[in-house]
Amino acid sequence: MALFELEQHYENGQPEYHVPTFRECAEEDIDLAFFEANEHAALWKVNGKETLVIFESDDLRDRSAHWEAGAKQNFDTALYVRNTVLHIRVKDYGPNPQNGKYLIMENEKGRKRKYSITKCEEEDGIYRMILERVKSP
Repeated sequence: MALFELEQHYENGQPEYHVPTFRECAEEDIDLAFFEANEHAALWKVNGKETLVIFESDDLRDRSAHWEAGAKQNFDTALYVRNTVLHIRVKDYGPNPQNGKYLIMENEKGRKRKYSITKCEEEDGIYRMILERVKSP
């Protein structure tokens, strides 16, 4: 029981003030802080559609050997695997992509890169995609 009751009257048809929830504040912060072009995000074309994305990491390593017919096969193919973690808003990308689907990334200079999606997770309206690109030196 409160010590006093507060009754508010709104005039001129003004809507009642709505205190934002934590989730609403977090959703707004995603757009205003993380997906801000001058801060974390960069403008890329993803499958032909221009959008803001965030790259988390980018590493290059030798393509590992594989086992075939009980023997380790490692042919000198001079191939390397580049792994990148990409963050993109669900509303910008669309439905959750399947693993193995290809993604074409194009930067502002028109340079295109083709990646394979190895894993995709969605949390709070953002996809976290682990991308792989096989390349030769």
